[in-house]
Amino acid sequence: MAIICATNLSAEAVHAATVAATVAERLGEPLLLLGVDDEVPDANAPEALSAAEGGLAEEVVRLRTLTGTVEPRMQRGASVETLLGDEECRDARLVVVAADGWRTSPWRKTSLAERLARHGCAPVLAVRQDKALLDWARGRRRLLVTVGVDPRSVTSDAALTFLRELRRVGGCDVLATFVCSPMEERARLGVHTPVHVERLDPWARHMEGLDPLVERVLQREVRERVGDLEGEGCVEVVLEPGYGRPADHLLHVAHARAAELTVVGMHLRGGMQRLWHGSVSEGVLRHSERSVACIPPGAREPRRLPPPRSALVPVDFSPASGRAIAQACSLVGPGGRVHLLHVHRLRGRERGPRDFHGVLPEPAGERDAVLGRLWEQVPQDADALAVHWSVEGVSGEDVATAICQATEREGVDLVCVGTSHRHEVVTDGLAGAVARQLVLRCRRPVMVVPAA
Repeated sequence: MAIICATNLSAEAVHAATVAATVAERLGEPLLLLGVDDEVPDANAPEALSAAEGGLAEEVVRLRTLTGTVEPRMQRGASVETLLGDEECRDARLVVVAADGWRTSPWRKTSLAERLARHGCAPVLAVRQDKALLDWARGRRRLLVTVGVDPRSVTSDAALTFLRELRRVGGCDVLATFVCSPMEERARLGVHTPVHVERLDPWARHMEGLDPLVERVLQREVRERVGDLEGEGCVEVVLEPGYGRPADHLLHVAHARAAELTVVGMHLRGGMQRLWHGSVSEGVLRHSERSVACIPPGAREPRRLPPPRSALVPVDFSPASGRAIAQACSLVGPGGRVHLLHVHRLRGRERGPRDFHGVLPEPAGERDAVLGRLWEQVPQDADALAVHWSVEGVSGEDVATAICQATEREGVDLVCVGTSHRHEVVTDGLAGAVARQLVLRCRRPVMVVPAA
């Protein structure tokens, strides 16, 4: 593995090379210094290339005072494809490049840092001139890092993997930032949020506010996604409600909190896909005032799924539900958690205009009776008594949707659903169609317990 630094010997590139050499020394990795002559090539001016090679040799001498092994290589033209070959991509642990100070032709609007990030063979650290990153690399201080975390995106895994690498180099205080849409999150979680006419104006003025229940769930989801980060420094979850381009909101957090580095994972979309979907990483890289690290998906560590410690069981009070409850109890084991959910399907005259996002609580006249029946479903043997139980009753038009929303609110590891060929007790029984919909739509693993 090696640290690669591309330089055109500008003042910005010299600073970036100093950072790269210091990081290479801390990690014990060799430094590959790629001299890039980004002037328009002129075959009749070989003396220009000779001057660039001389400047590169002087830069190597300077950098060898900072790290042991520096290998130089001169490259004419700033083409990413010729700059990084297959061998360099395989061996690259980190590519360091100055964010500014590059000359580009009129027809090319992207900087070398953006093109290296799109190339996607290794994490790219785009350095802007400030002392914070260099002082951190020298072990003089902790670094304040904003990292974009989406609990439901694999790009977050790549960014968090790189963050663990950073904390091996030096201490980092982390702002784990999730840019979220309040309305979309309420719909995903099925949170009951009435909107009354007399409250419409205040609600409209604060439409970017997060419901307290939604905020608690998002805090939990982000912390679970971040996991345990080894190394020095604290970790804070920042929820940034907003609409429009996520890059703008992520940069707002970085600017407001004076973060010294922003880390983002990226999708390697190309051509029309990138134009259609946009790119959070490119938006952050292009408009950030401080240094940025863009991490390709190939840099992420494989996620290990632990054994399930929590499960949700949809209950229709049939024998099939009882078998699913027993199965869930045995899977989570002592100290685990099982959540029993009954969904009252709204029908006919119960339907009508809705002033809420998501499901409703169980009808008030039936709530106590339903919750009591749910508690009666809890087994009383010794194994079951070692499990933490909770119950909930909700009303909704779509049973499968209500169950999926509950899994998100509760953050369970598994859904355990029993099926039967006929409705044995109530008309809202869990027919096989519901189980099929859960398998197709639920983001959690679904275990289907068939009829005996």
